[in-house]
Amino acid sequence: MATVTQGGIQGSSYTGTGPSIATEQDTGFATQGKEQVKRVTGVTRDRVYHQIDDRKGELIKNLQGFVSTLENASQNADGFSQQLLDGAVGYVRKFSDRIENGSTEELVRDAKQFIREKPAPFFVGCVALGFLAARILKD
Repeated sequence: MATVTQGGIQGSSYTGTGPSIATEQDTGFATQGKEQVKRVTGVTRDRVYHQIDDRKGELIKNLQGFVSTLENASQNADGFSQQLLDGAVGYVRKFSDRIENGSTEELVRDAKQFIREKPAPFFVGCVALGFLAARILKD
């Protein structure tokens, strides 16, 4: 019966020092797996972008409706609330124009860049939009 010793198996000719065929195969499988994941991810991303581009018209129409709602709320508000709503109207219009004129890839790239460069205004904007939405939906 063979016993395991340092550097090989006693009683056999295996020394454990040569390259392992299994390791080379594992590396090949890992590389193929990574390439396949990249392809699937790319195809999925392209499909999602295409579907978003197809539905941009609906989104723009909804944003324009939201702008109208904000404008009506602004007319009924006073003081700081009115200023806040007027500012929101401007930002939503600018956002709507950007969506209408840009591709989905450009929009995603711009959003990532903005969030990386200015995370605080992004989070403040999210909080402000949440506050406005709650006020509008509450009434």
